Amino acid sequence: MKHYLAAALLCLSQSVAAQNYDSIIGDSLSLGVPDDHWFSVRGSEIAYLIDGDEGTVEGTLTLSMFSPALEPHLAAGRIYSYGSFYTRTFYGDRTDVVLVFDLESALPIKEIEIPPKSAGIGHSGMIGLIEDRFIGVWNITPAMSVSVVDTADDRFVGEISTPGCAGVYPVDAGFLMACGDGRVQYVRLDSVGEEVDRLRSEVFFTVTDDPVFDYAVPTPEGWMFMSLEGHVYEVAVKDGAVNVSEPWSINPADEEGAADLNGVPIDPDDNWRISGRQAFAYNAKANLLVTLMHEGGGQETFEDPGTQIWAFSTKTKRRAYVLELDEETKGVSVELTADAEPLLIIAPAKGGELLIHDGVSSRLLRTMPEINASLVQRLE
Repeated sequence: MKHYLAAALLCLSQSVAAQNYDSIIGDSLSLGVPDDHWFSVRGSEIAYLIDGDEGTVEGTLTLSMFSPALEPHLAAGRIYSYGSFYTRTFYGDRTDVVLVFDLESALPIKEIEIPPKSAGIGHSGMIGLIEDRFIGVWNITPAMSVSVVDTADDRFVGEISTPGCAGVYPVDAGFLMACGDGRVQYVRLDSVGEEVDRLRSEVFFTVTDDPVFDYAVPTPEGWMFMSLEGHVYEVAVKDGAVNVSEPWSINPADEEGAADLNGVPIDPDDNWRISGRQAFAYNAKANLLVTLMHEGGGQETFEDPGTQIWAFSTKTKRRAYVLELDEETKGVSVELTADAEPLLIIAPAKGGELLIHDGVSSRLLRTMPEINASLVQRLE
């Protein structure tokens, strides 16, 4: 018996030894050049890089359990994220790092240690690339601050205290944040990544009556914020001031005989509310804003899945179409690609099929099964 076992083990070892190393662990392939219809989807400890036109996963990035978002820098051939790692997986000594991935291979190439304070929650607004050089990571311990990393020499620059303010939304040499006092704050950095100035807008919302989401989407001049009651604000930094536009509502009072841009009558819909983890998306080239909506409930239901998508022309401030979502496709996150013919991507609440629609017409183009999606981001 021992002789048969020894012979079997010898044959197995010779077979393994004869194989190329890559045939065992798999090849590292080039991703190619992402185009406007590529996007990323955040799953559990992984980010999928997806070609929306083909409906295929082109690569994956291995993240931590506490990595809410990516920050692509395609011109530099890098994708950034951040995460927290524990020596015993769920407990033990904690190390926080900014993760640096090579775009061509999707492999990690660097880790830059930062203070163990990063917010392992949220959305794409938790990390920002400032002037194509500095990475800002939002912290909460529960004290709020931003860690700054210089990507030119891959080093931690320092921590900026930002009490009561959330998010990292880059504008020029600094970043915007939504604050609990009803304002938006702008922190400007110098050439080495240290704070040199801080500005605040006038008060334009109240936390008790109609707070804004700490999630915002980019515009050509700055960032678009939205309140829980559906008021849309655009924020820009100009001439040493933080300017906030007059708001418009995605759900104004019903008018008798009102119709959408396609001539379809608008039924009374005052009981509908914006909702979802990533509730709205904006495409400046198509002047298109989309929001996830659900019916009934108060402001406390703002993270409930959406049963409809409402689309708006930001030129006319009128609704363009309504897209119905059934029980299996109720949405938790929505995104638009940035090109003039955008894709509309909807991540379902129950981890089902990822939905890819034409953003302008709402036509379903394809679905992607077995993608455990929670958040969707442009890859730009």
